[in-house]
Amino acid sequence: MNTKVKILLVDDTRYNLQILSIMLVNQGYVVLEATNGIKAIELAKKYVPSLILLDIKMPQMDGYQVCAILKNNPITQNIPIIFISAIENVEEKVEAFAIGGIDFINKPFHLIEVLARVETHLRVSSLQAQLLEQTKLLENQNISLQKEISNLTGFNWDLYTELKDAIEARQMRLFYQPLVSLETNLITGFEALIRWQHPQKGMIYPVEFIDIIETTDLVYLIGRWVIETACKQLKEWQKDFPKYADLTMSVNVSTRQLAEFNLVEYIRDILMQYQVNPHCLKLEITECTVMGDRDRTLQILHQLRELNIQFCIDDFGTGYSSLRRLTDFPIDILKIDRSFIQNREWIIVKAIGTLAFALGKIIVVEGIETTTQLAMLKKLFSSSLHGCYGQGYLFSQPLDADSGSEFLASEQVFE
Repeated sequence: MNTKVKILLVDDTRYNLQILSIMLVNQGYVVLEATNGIKAIELAKKYVPSLILLDIKMPQMDGYQVCAILKNNPITQNIPIIFISAIENVEEKVEAFAIGGIDFINKPFHLIEVLARVETHLRVSSLQAQLLEQTKLLENQNISLQKEISNLTGFNWDLYTELKDAIEARQMRLFYQPLVSLETNLITGFEALIRWQHPQKGMIYPVEFIDIIETTDLVYLIGRWVIETACKQLKEWQKDFPKYADLTMSVNVSTRQLAEFNLVEYIRDILMQYQVNPHCLKLEITECTVMGDRDRTLQILHQLRELNIQFCIDDFGTGYSSLRRLTDFPIDILKIDRSFIQNREWIIVKAIGTLAFALGKIIVVEGIETTTQLAMLKKLFSSSLHGCYGQGYLFSQPLDADSGSEFLASEQVFE
């Protein structure tokens, strides 16, 4: 056995120390001896042995206290500790494992058994150290490979890693932008929008990170968090403001997320957990989703439709939607992209609205920022205002949850 392997023996009985020491030295181990807990802690900190055999019943400081102190010290916390004692109480043995012991040997002990357990745990410890070393090596190789891939493909691995850490640190935030009926001029719902509260950079908007999320496995974790957080907030608002019992919540769902295993079951569970009327939840999908795997997407949408959830095509008119898909898929709402409003392309806006109404759908117009734009929209759709909704800074910027509550409490009417 390698003579660099040190074992610390801790026992207030000299005879026990002597026979254990002789056995271990004969096997080639370096043996350290302590007859009390204070000396044991001192030796452990100074020499950091590979293993400790620790008695429990000792004066001044028992083995439990010694173990607890060693496990709370970063220098000694990873040293394997085998308790060796004459106690028979099961609860005390359980406590030995609970505070960090890896094994328990009863007194009177047999030298062969002690040696077998010592060597077994030393082998396990050695294998764990090798595994840790190999893991670190693989991690370093993975980082190097990621950098090479990043250089070749432009994928930002640093941002990906930072986002993973941000999720664990709960730095993601949801903001909510109101949707207003153009017929009643009252708020009818919110759209949930994600933000990143960076500890150094402040609030980061999704344009800077959403592509990384939607093209990696991060979309599943963040996507589920958004759905749950939005549904929870919706229920709180409906409860706090009975006037808005039918308030809706729109949540963006990516193509990758839509194909997630058990997504339907997850959404069903969330709706039940927070007692949200499924018809109050609107899932927003892109035109690319509609144009993707038709059969698979259709199957998932119909399963969600059975829950009575509504569907919306986001930024309609900027992609390549097939009109056939609009009739094949259970779409309820078309959201007209803000670019048509900003560029005053009213003919296109009118055409999309007319198409939507002809297909029995409603529209949400994004990007309304001025009273002039609002007046034009009401003029264009004067005979169909019951199916027209608006969203934009004219009504409100995206709000945090508290500001959203204040917005609802104000009961604003947007004439």
